[in-house]
Amino acid sequence: MKMTREQLHDLVWSMPMTEIARKSGVRDQHIARACDGAEVARPRAGYWQKVEHGKSVTRMALANDRYAASDVITIDASGWTIS
Repeated sequence: MKMTREQLHDLVWSMPMTEIARKSGVRDQHIARACDGAEVARPRAGYWQKVEHGKSVTRMALANDRYAASDVITIDASGWTIS
């Protein structure tokens, strides 16, 4: 799985990580670690239940303090890297 930080940010805010993991063939923990390490904000626990029940939710913006939005993240079975 290879994408920019911006694409990863959009992806994790569009569907639950378990679903992303199932579709991409990597573990959800690897996606979560990549997000945390590359400073990509991800939804907190309960976010998807709120969405499902029509409650108000806030999507966090992508911070570009340490990494650029265009930096490429690679996530595979061994973990993740950023370039």
